[in-house]
Amino acid sequence: RIICMSPPLAPIGFNGRTAYNVSKFGMTMVALGVAEEYQDQNITAHSLWPATIIESLASINFKLGERAMWRKPEILSDCVIGLIGEGKSFTGKMLIDELYLRSRGYKDEDFVKYRCDPNVEPPKLLMQETSDVWIFRGDVKKLDEDKEKLKEL
Repeated sequence: RIICMSPPLAPIGFNGRTAYNVSKFGMTMVALGVAEEYQDQNITAHSLWPATIIESLASINFKLGERAMWRKPEILSDCVIGLIGEGKSFTGKMLIDELYLRSRGYKDEDFVKYRCDPNVEPPKLLMQETSDVWIFRGDVKKLDEDKEKLKEL
């Protein structure tokens, strides 16, 4: 099982983030290519991306919003465990953590345990496909600007 931590391919949000996008989308393309190339050899591959910011040293050090707006890393662990258990016909997917878990029966109440603040449902900053929410992916030069935009959400 191969699982790349990379976003679904999307034709938006490239301006000013070419190098970052090449690295992340390249990982997604590797997952999709491996899924096709090795489908007859019981090897599966996917990309997996969080719906919102995950608590990590990166989110802390780069000050990516308030902790209440983050989820715990266990959501990604649960996805990986689920993907390891999938059959060989489930391959070549570009997955968002929350959507994958919902496809496996998770309900709204099941996601509360992943909140950094149990009273706040984090906004889906990385799951949206439009607007300037995409600025939150890798542009550390604009952290102060991004933090102001987070407050507006």
